[in-house]
Amino acid sequence: MTLSFSKLDDSLQLADAGYTKAKLSMLTTHYLHHESRNVALQLWDKRKGQGKYGSVGFTTYAHFVKGGTIDAKRSKRASVFGPCIQSVVITLLTKKSYTIDVFYRTTELFKKFPADLLLLRDVLLKDFDFKDLEFRGLTCHFASVTAHPMYFVTIIPHLKDPIATFEVLRKGGDEFFYNWVIKWSARYICPEHSRGIQKFAQSVRVQMDALRRIDKKTLTTLRAYFRKNHPGFRNAYVDPQEEPDD
Repeated sequence: MTLSFSKLDDSLQLADAGYTKAKLSMLTTHYLHHESRNVALQLWDKRKGQGKYGSVGFTTYAHFVKGGTIDAKRSKRASVFGPCIQSVVITLLTKKSYTIDVFYRTTELFKKFPADLLLLRDVLLKDFDFKDLEFRGLTCHFASVTAHPMYFVTIIPHLKDPIATFEVLRKGGDEFFYNWVIKWSARYICPEHSRGIQKFAQSVRVQMDALRRIDKKTLTTLRAYFRKNHPGFRNAYVDPQEEPDD
């Protein structure tokens, strides 16, 4: 799958996905391969000087296993299979234009991917000389993608009419996805549906961010909608110990 963007400006900020500067620092540690990028900076200057069609690239393999050895005890979905972002390629199309391609093993779209875009804009592409060049777009290439219901609540503050969006999901034919979006979103904003998220730091952070960024009127409307449309729980409660790859 691919996603393309016509611009990479300052309109997206960490707070838009519920993050602080600590997230960018962590991603920098995981993905900024200094030696590879430093060589790419030199090659890009050479490429620009030649003024001929071609590309330069650098790896983002600054880690192999996050948080210890491959056999360390961790969540089943922790990133033990190599970096999610694999590499970045910058192509000089003409003397006056360029494009950027980013290659992924995997990502999660609602919450993790926005932070990746900020890492790209503010860290990985920093110091590349694009002066007097027209940006012709960014394309992200994914071997696999997750749109995880547990993070759908992150985008609710950006929706003009959240209830209308939920109704589009409900009528879209994917009942399984719709039900899990309702379940997870209700966990964050309906106290009676929290289902143990207080035990998990990431879920608590998502909840705090949602309650902070969703205005009170919308919260009231959403709670009523979730209570009306909640599908219930088929099984006894089990702690949600898995998180999607990031």
